[in-house]
Amino acid sequence: MALQIEDLQSEKGLLQKDFDELRKNINQTENSLNQMKANLNAVNGAIQQINKLIAMALKTEPSVAVKSKAKKNEKV
Repeated sequence: MALQIEDLQSEKGLLQKDFDELRKNINQTENSLNQMKANLNAVNGAIQQINKLIAMALKTEPSVAVKSKAKKNEKV
């Protein structure tokens, strides 16, 4: 059986279809990855903000905590 132009064109069509599908999947994966990175950055920002608020709370709480401990010791 000799190779026919029609066979080659048919094979090229299948390969082109696979290529286009893979390119589409790669683009979707890249978009998904970019969205996950954005979400990661947002969560990291929230963690930083919480850490800042915790540090601020700790600066004001020790005096309250010391007073609470002193009151507990007085009762005992």
